[in-house]
Formats: sequence, C-alpha cells, structure tokens
Amino acid sequence: MASASNDQKLRNFLLAQSPVWLSERLLSAAADDPVLLAALQAAASGSDGAQAVRRELDRAIWVDEYVEWEEAATYVYGVNRALELLGGLIRNGHPDQVVELAEHAMDLLEQAVERVQDDGDTHGCLVWAREIHMQACAASNPDPTALAQRLFTRATTEEWGVFANVVADYADVLGPAGVATLHGLINEELQRLPRLGAGANADVHHSTILGLAEQAAKADGVDAVVDVLARDLCSARRFERICQELMAAGRADQALEWARRGLAELQGRIDHGLGDLRRLAASLHAQTGHHGEAVELAWQDFAVVPSVEGYQRLREYGEADGNWGRWRERALDELRKQPPLAMPAVPNRGPTKVYDWPRPMGHSVLVNVLLWEGDVQAAWDAAYDGGCVEGVWLAVARQRAQEHPRDAIPVFSRQVEAAVEVTKRDGYERAVSLLTEVSGCYERVGASAEFADYVRSLRAAHRRKRTFIAALDAARLPG
Repeated sequence: MASASNDQKLRNFLLAQSPVWLSERLLSAAADDPVLLAALQAAASGSDGAQAVRRELDRAIWVDEYVEWEEAATYVYGVNRALELLGGLIRNGHPDQVVELAEHAMDLLEQAVERVQDDGDTHGCLVWAREIHMQACAASNPDPTALAQRLFTRATTEEWGVFANVVADYADVLGPAGVATLHGLINEELQRLPRLGAGANADVHHSTILGLAEQAAKADGVDAVVDVLARDLCSARRFERICQELMAAGRADQALEWARRGLAELQGRIDHGLGDLRRLAASLHAQTGHHGEAVELAWQDFAVVPSVEGYQRLREYGEADGNWGRWRERALDELRKQPPLAMPAVPNRGPTKVYDWPRPMGHSVLVNVLLWEGDVQAAWDAAYDGGCVEGVWLAVARQRAQEHPRDAIPVFSRQVEAAVEVTKRDGYERAVSLLTEVSGCYERVGASAEFADYVRSLRAAHRRKRTFIAALDAARLPG
C-alpha cells in the first residue's frame, strides 16, 4: 500500500511538470541507460523503433567469450530488461515486428546459454523469449505455412527443449492450415527414420521427431499414438509407454499383448526397465483374469531381485490363483539361500558393522518378510541365522522386546554405541533416543540398576565428547 501511495505521489508530481523539464530529465537518464534509450527511440519511431530494439537485444544478449558466475546476475538482468522492450512493441501495436525480433533474440540466447555460468537463469530468458514470440504471433497475423516451417526447424534443431511441445503450444496460433503444415513436416521426417528394435539406440534427432510425432498423433486417437511409439521398440520403457497409452484408453487386453511381446523380444538382454515391464504384465494378467500367468511373472520378478514388495505381489497373485502355500514355501526357500552376512561374535552385543560394496544384506529381506507376516520368533531366528543390516536388526529387536525384552538389549546397545561413534549431534541425539527406548527393556526385566551402570560406562568411555554428555544430562539419564 505504501509503495502504491508513493507511486501516485510521484505520478502527480511528474504530471505537474513542464514537457521541457520532463524531456531533459528523460534524456539525461537515457544517456546512462541504453535500455531506456532504446525504449524511448522505439516509442518515438513507431515501427522503425524495431531497429533500436534489435540493437539493444544484440548488445544485451551477445556473449563474446564467457560470463563468469559473479557476473551472471548482472547479465541476466540486462537480458530481461531488453526482452521487456518486446512487450512494449506489442502494446504499441507492432506485434509483427516482435515475431521477427523474438526469433532473433532466441537465436542469440541459444548460443548464450552455454556461455553463462548460472543456475539456469539464462535458459529461463530463452523460455521467456519463446513466450513473447507466442504472444506476438497471437497478436499478429503471420503466414501460417511459413510460421509452421520455422517452428519445425527450431523444434528439430535447437538443443534446449523450449520447443519440445510446439505442436500443442502453437496450435491456436497456427490455425488449421498451419497445424496441417506442421503435422505434415513432422510425418514426412518420421517416414525417413528407420524403425528401431531391441538393442538399438535412438539418437537425439530420432527421439525429437518421435516426440513431436507423438504429440501430433494425439489428435487422431490412441491407435495413431501407438503407431508412432511402435517405431522405437529398443527398450522395455518403450513397450511400457505403449501399454500405458492402451490402459488409459481402457484396452487392457491389447496392453497385455504388447507387454508379452516386449518381454519376449527383450528376453536375455540387460535392460533396467525389464522389471517394471514384468510387473506391469503381471498386473495386466491379473486384471484380465490370468492369475496363473500373473503369479508366474511375479515369481520371475522376485527371483531376480528378492524384496518385501516382490513377496507381497507374489502373495496377492498366489492367493488369487489359489496356490499361495506352494509359492510361499518356494519364496522363503529362495530367501534362505541368500548369502549370510558375516557376524563375528561379540559378547553381549549385536552384529558388528561390515563395510563392503555392494553392501551385503544377509537375511534382511527374509527377516522383513517374516515381520510383515507377524512371525516375530521366526524373524528373530532368521536374523541370528543369516544376519541382517543394522536397520533391520533394530526393527526385529523392537518387536522381540515386546515379549522378550532381555533378548533385545544387546541389539539396542550395539545401535547406541554405533550412533555415538558418528561423533555428530544427530548421532548423539539418536543414541539418547535409543537409550531412552532400551531403558524400558531393562526396567521390565527388573534391571534398572544394570541400565544405570551401562549409562555410566558410556559416560566414562566418551567423557571427552562434551556434546554427548550434555545430551545425556538433558535427557536426565543416569550419571
């Protein structure tokens, strides 16, 4: 509100001044501000003012060598001010001039983006220039065929993605004739591209054309979109995209056919998207009533990378198929075969840390599965038989503590000491939290004095860690 009031006061003051006084002040300011000078020249010259704006765009945007981080903000500020001049030309009734000027600005910015060290602000200027271009096209009456040709060239050659959605973004501006021209150019280029199968690699141009063709095909329905997507079947992700389009159209049976085809054509290949495609196929089998095929695919997925989530899917499909008992035993046997996690025996403590990569998991998945099923005793036994990672040890210890608090104490103690060794405030806070938790275990077995002795031993062992000692004091733990 204060700013608005001040603006009004300034406006009233200026309105009271003579034209001579105002012109002198403006010319004086413009002498030190090239953007203001260009704006005044553009306003004074009408359509001829476009040349002044073009000179200012060249001055503000062009980068000879490189703009360092420290100078980037000043550079972007100057570019933004220059681009604002284009909006002034549109408001003054010269949008046709702005179409050409915005394209010129984009040409300059496409080169500048890689020469300015910033957080993407120069790219943001490029996006803004594209938005101004759209506004100018909408406000003028450009030749739709010529505009479509220029847009196609930009979309297929520029590197920064600002025209990636050109088909949808410019549809209203182009009108029926321009849209038909743009679609025709895209389809013509699409027909020149080879179809790609498993193991092939699409280059940037190939991917760009397919993206544009997919946008154009949406007007003709899902079959047209699938036809475009089917021109690149080099990976599981591509098959998955087709399935998603068909599923969105309510055609699960056809989606399943594509999922089956993808799994068959990509069988034996290393493809990080195969797991997702396999899970999608299993889901489609279940939706279409093929529960036996669904559980078989769920098993294949589980066998590749055993996980709790995979086990849960296996159970869902196995129960639907009526054979969960058989699949459950098979899955648990697979989990028991996982290499055990080395656990050197340490008296009165849980397993010691093991540093390795990839990090061994032992029977962590088996323990989590059994906990999910509610069999705490079996999970506890599995943890000691095959070992597990620290987080899983803590989870099973918490469950064990409900019925057997004495058994859980060594695991909590191990976690406490590991947290203290982090030697950071968050580690100390975690240690205090665990001590507060394990104190309940000691109390339930009538060993509160033993807990006090344990805390005192921690204080003595880590007496130089003043932040840890302060955290113990703040929690009012035995001293």
